Amino acid sequence: MNISVIIPAYNAARTLPDTLAALGDAQPTPFEIIVVNDASTDETARIAESFAVRVLTLEKNVGAATAKNRGAEIAHGEILLFMDSDIVPARDVIAILQNVFATRGCDGVVGLLDENIPHANWASQFKNLWMNFTYARFARAPRIGLFYTSVAAMKRAQFLELGGFDENYRGASIAEDTEFGQRAWGNGASIVLAPNLRVVHLKKYAWQDVLREDFKRAYALTLMRLRKSIRVRKHAAPFFTSVPFFYQLAVPTIYLTLLCALLGLFAPIFFIGALAGILLFYVLNASFLGFLARKRGILFTLQSALFLPVDVFLVGLGMLNAFFNFARGVRY
Repeated sequence: MNISVIIPAYNAARTLPDTLAALGDAQPTPFEIIVVNDASTDETARIAESFAVRVLTLEKNVGAATAKNRGAEIAHGEILLFMDSDIVPARDVIAILQNVFATRGCDGVVGLLDENIPHANWASQFKNLWMNFTYARFARAPRIGLFYTSVAAMKRAQFLELGGFDENYRGASIAEDTEFGQRAWGNGASIVLAPNLRVVHLKKYAWQDVLREDFKRAYALTLMRLRKSIRVRKHAAPFFTSVPFFYQLAVPTIYLTLLCALLGLFAPIFFIGALAGILLFYVLNASFLGFLARKRGILFTLQSALFLPVDVFLVGLGMLNAFFNFARGVRY
């Protein structure tokens, strides 16, 4: 079972060497490694060419979705493994994939970000653990509608039949992989999560980066859901998302809490509602906070608990922005 690795890379000189070195050490080795240099302005092209990989250089920056599609078009492997340029896979990544495809008879496989990363700062740890927590929940699901391309593989024939990634998405990877997973799910493709397929994410976050990315993702996911809502068919598949239901409920909860707090300035009785709201907010997020406590201790969890209302508030703003723009005719 031949596996082609496709890595979209834009100004990835800092992390790409670690990604390619790890793939070069993989046993068994990938059938081929394709780096799609998305018109980088740094040393990405030179670094890629110094490894034993195929390099496809694009003349202009087209974004991760189109770059991944261009890589898929020239790949020769039976399986396409999409991987970001800041990911370090385990030595047995190819063996794990071959085994999952052979034993589970699936069309696609998604892995997990490992709980441990090289960056010790709070924001990087928080973001990484959130991604691990939200995806690990699907380990026992027989089929999922997710295709998280930090590490995700699919049979090439199936990928091309589904039309690849939606090239209306421009820029860095935010939601084109989620949209593809939705489409695959709706068309009956079998994608599974392999919990032993783990990779290390090298991206370093500041707390501002977490807020910015969560705002953008909320905006993109809401637009996606709204687009789907106007194409609903009688037997349309449900909207599949990695965002836990408790987190979705936390968004209106934090806004109602703030509303009660503001009203409390005029009628103190509303402060009771604000207190009830913040208690409900933390009850809703208890499973995630408990996970953080087990993994990183009480102090880390307290920092996260203070950050969560701000993050959820920004997520809500992203959703509201999507509703506003959708009403104006914006679709992406």
